[in-house]
Amino acid sequence: MRKLFLILLLFCSSSSFSQKVNPWSLAIGASTYNYVFDSRIDDYANKFNYEFYILPSKNFSFLKLTTGIMYSTKNIKGYEFTRINEESVFHDLYKVDYDVEYIKVPILATVGYSFKKVMFSITGGFILDHILNYRVKVNYLNGESSYKDYKFDDYNMSVRGGITISTEIFKNINLTLQPFIDYKIDPDDIFDNTGKWGSRDIYEYYYDQIPNGVVPDDLYNDYGGILSYGLSIGLEYTFK
Repeated sequence: MRKLFLILLLFCSSSSFSQKVNPWSLAIGASTYNYVFDSRIDDYANKFNYEFYILPSKNFSFLKLTTGIMYSTKNIKGYEFTRINEESVFHDLYKVDYDVEYIKVPILATVGYSFKKVMFSITGGFILDHILNYRVKVNYLNGESSYKDYKFDDYNMSVRGGITISTEIFKNINLTLQPFIDYKIDPDDIFDNTGKWGSRDIYEYYYDQIPNGVVPDDLYNDYGGILSYGLSIGLEYTFK
């Protein structure tokens, strides 16, 4: 984690915020998004996923470089096809919640063109992430629930592409809107915690069933969960 913050420090110390020729800017905002699952499997559904960000950028004549801090989530509902009584009738039960919290550091580049008061831009780059907490919450038939939290030491990576529309609403303040797509090229190492089969701990049983790409022991099934699409809205102040 120290390396990520060192990148931010070097990025922000390369010149002054008051520089007029190639000004700095600071964006704050939020995003919401959904994950894509295997269309052949209906065991999962998105809950409300959200992201908050603070992103300083360095603007050049045709290019903007961006980094910063993001806090985001991956919240998914898991269903299980289960018989709930002695009759031979099965139902899809809302059985488990998967709630993942991330801290992220983006490294993005943007190119764009202005049409009077509106700018259209294309953004792309990488996003480094670290899991702050992974919660497995089990829902029981009697209406009760319980959960267990897991921590990780690994760092992973996604790629992001998006189109940004921005317009000035006040002096030096732009309103930005960005539809985007993320793809996890280095999935979370959740499957590394092996030895779950036969466990008497119900959390261990559901632990690695979160959609997280190809299952290592079942390479023919890809449950999805590594491609997401969303929308960001924010405010950006340019230091001129």
